[in-house]
Amino acid sequence: MAEAKLNNITGNVYADEWYTDQSTVDKCLELLNPIDGSTVMCPFDSQDSLFVKTLLDKNYKVIYNITDYLTNDYEYDYLVTNPPFSIKDAVIEKVFRAGKRSVLILPLDSLGGVKRHSLYQQYGYPHIYIPTRRISYYDQSWKKKEGSNFHSVVVTFNHQEEPKVLWENQ
Repeated sequence: MAEAKLNNITGNVYADEWYTDQSTVDKCLELLNPIDGSTVMCPFDSQDSLFVKTLLDKNYKVIYNITDYLTNDYEYDYLVTNPPFSIKDAVIEKVFRAGKRSVLILPLDSLGGVKRHSLYQQYGYPHIYIPTRRISYYDQSWKKKEGSNFHSVVVTFNHQEEPKVLWENQ
């Protein structure tokens, strides 16, 4: 049996550490729509992340591999990430408080809940992109997780527009 590794952000066993496929990364960046040359925060991503690699290839400044994102403030223009799902509520709240346009990949059930609805009422409702199929995730050795047991959505925060739901085939 393999030795369990701890996530460098949450301290949890790596059940939280999943990489996002390129097509989802591309969709997230399309929804983020960062201005050329801006600084993009990918706090929970490593140098192996396709978010980091793609942004660097497009000549953005990228801040990544942050272990204290929830407790410290950073200077950046945009944020995009697939956060550890075990701390999603804290991440959503921090993203709202920061006020920067941000895109998070979240489990579908992250849209509900009393606390989240309170945040939506206080800060504004997000845009929601709903893929047709479940997003494919990869472990730290880039082995595809077959048959994700949940549906994910891509959520855009702090967009300064009327909230909307986008369906993949629209």
